[in-house]
Amino acid sequence: MKLKELSITNIPEISAIYYALLQCGYDFYEIERDKHTVDRLRGFAQPDGAGYGFFSETRQNTCEVYPYWPRAALLESAVFRLDSRAARFTDFDGYRSFVLSAENIADGERDAAFWDWVRHFPEALRYVMEGGGFRRYIAWENEWAAEQNREHGSALKRLGDVLTLCGERFGTPLKSVSIVLSPIKCVYSSDYHIKNGDFIFSSGAFREESVVHEFLHRSVHPKTEERRDEILRREAVYPDLDASYLLDGGEVGRLNAFEEYAVRKLTEMLIGGSVPESLDTFFDEELAE
Repeated sequence: MKLKELSITNIPEISAIYYALLQCGYDFYEIERDKHTVDRLRGFAQPDGAGYGFFSETRQNTCEVYPYWPRAALLESAVFRLDSRAARFTDFDGYRSFVLSAENIADGERDAAFWDWVRHFPEALRYVMEGGGFRRYIAWENEWAAEQNREHGSALKRLGDVLTLCGERFGTPLKSVSIVLSPIKCVYSSDYHIKNGDFIFSSGAFREESVVHEFLHRSVHPKTEERRDEILRREAVYPDLDASYLLDGGEVGRLNAFEEYAVRKLTEMLIGGSVPESLDTFFDEELAE
């Protein structure tokens, strides 16, 4: 199945999350951005950040390299289960089930304090979206997204071909793909969401390898579960992975670390033009070492 032409867009509710974080001192937007964009974004930061207290609690200390993991990503996921205008969750039970079943989040990151906090998200989000500062910001971001499409037109076409190949070789569902960017979000922070079978990639910048990486998780995760016994018998060390991938060091954490390692290696192969015939072929080679 051939994907329709890819384009870069935004989701105002997700943009509002990062606009609010900007008001709370989020400075990861400065990494690897041109001076003009950094200066423009800095100009949208309000001096006192009043009224954004909820979002200040997004920053945690469980992930050293990116202290906004996992709460920023979990707020993004919540966007798809709420009515921002009515400031209410439309499927809180479904959201709770999603968070509790996520295997890349430690139990301490979704404890009672998290649930007490996240219940206030719909009201906090509406406050942001109704503010004049955010309305001015999103008008500028819309122009920025249009410029991204013009700049990355040929790369988007190439990416569509790579993702189509992933579907053919690895059986990854290919209903549709959306590339959602917010220029405030760190360029190295990438997440994905699934809504009605649609794959929604979210990041701070367009990078082909980042989209492929997140897309591959959809195929590699179930294959990792299928071959868990083989993986757990390995005495593997992944020096390039942050310790947070191992969670508490138990079986779930070890599987999570292997999945991340496998996705990174496969991404490098795909971008370089070397594509395994199947995931089983790739796993056979990795687990034989």
